[in-house]
Amino acid sequence: MQKFQNGDEGSFDLLLGRHGAGVLRFIVRMTGAEKAQAEDLLQEIFMKVIERRKKYDPGQKFSTWLYSIARNHCIDYLRTESYRRHSSLDAPVSVEEEGGAVVIDLVRSGDRDQEERAFDLEVKELIDIGVKGLKEEFREVFLLREVEGLSFEEISVITESPLGTVKSRLRYAYKGLRQVFTESGYFEERQKAKGV
Repeated sequence: MQKFQNGDEGSFDLLLGRHGAGVLRFIVRMTGAEKAQAEDLLQEIFMKVIERRKKYDPGQKFSTWLYSIARNHCIDYLRTESYRRHSSLDAPVSVEEEGGAVVIDLVRSGDRDQEERAFDLEVKELIDIGVKGLKEEFREVFLLREVEGLSFEEISVITESPLGTVKSRLRYAYKGLRQVFTESGYFEERQKAKGV
């Protein structure tokens, strides 16, 4: 980014290549936009990077600055379109299952048999439904933390919220997702599949 600030135009292509896919994924999950619209939003966000390049502080992590721009642009888009649609962070998906897997762990795990992968697909669908149903401030924190892997401190800077608020919003996001899983009967199906 510093090279780009100093006039090295080729550095912009490197930034886009390195961060474009992650920001696009964030846009789609945050706004629910179709692919073409999301790509337009991505273009607009990187146009803002170009326009604001002189305002970037090299002492700040570039991804934090970039996701701040992306987040604000998504919020503006949602407002323009008028499209408003876990007791513990480490609590298992199923309250009944001691030592049960955390929702995200189920999705991330690649070492699973065919039956387990079928359940993984169901988990992904339920997470998509749950994420779409979350309040905007809960959804953005969940996506930035669990999908983009940013730290609580980075999310605090991006959302301009205290650290405690970020953690609280993530807990509410998990609570909302847990409710979707409970209402779908997912836990009961898992118990039957295990023969319990």
